[in-house]
Amino acid sequence: MTKPLAAAGKWMLVIFCFLLLSGGSGCASVSPLKRKNLSDPIMKLHYDQQEKSLNNHIFERREGSSGGSGGSGGGCGC
Repeated sequence: MTKPLAAAGKWMLVIFCFLLLSGGSGCASVSPLKRKNLSDPIMKLHYDQQEKSLNNHIFERREGSSGGSGGSGGGCGC
């Protein structure tokens, strides 16, 4: 075997091992007892409705606009 082929073979082995190890660690099962902790309201992006409203108010004043953060309708009052 020539040197370029041997070097390519080593790199292929390294890449294969990396893919094997990274692919095997991607799946995880969660027990039912731990699922209740993951579904806790504090894990949500906006769990506090009052804080969400305050953040939207600050954003609207800073940007000089109102709305556009959800809901339907356009700026024409439709």
